[in-house]
Amino acid sequence: MASWDDLVSYVRVRYEIMRQHDQELWFNLPTTGERTQLVVVRQVVGDDGHTWAQISSPICRVAEVDLTQLLSLAGASVVGGVASVDGVAVFRHSVPLGDANLGSFDRPFRHVADVADDLEEKLTGRDEN
Repeated sequence: MASWDDLVSYVRVRYEIMRQHDQELWFNLPTTGERTQLVVVRQVVGDDGHTWAQISSPICRVAEVDLTQLLSLAGASVVGGVASVDGVAVFRHSVPLGDANLGSFDRPFRHVADVADDLEEKLTGRDEN
């Protein structure tokens, strides 16, 4: 079982933290070639009171892309989905903290970063995040 503090320690050892707040970590992951992708992990509490690690990565500004195309491309992912946060389209997935072991977080971190990076490249042709 993992706690938020355990996850923070785990991430700090493996990745270079760019920014940290009480319940949030920001770090970059390499994707393909020389591309990198920002990953944001937040501690959130569900309606049922359980704690989750919400993993997200920015794709582009919502106003810059065809949302139908974005949703269609994102639909190919086996888990996660697209959301809009402050006008930015993000790819997001959540993992329950209490049910996970720390080693199981690398896969969802990588998945979110890779999907967001692929969507960003296909939709904008850029690598800004």
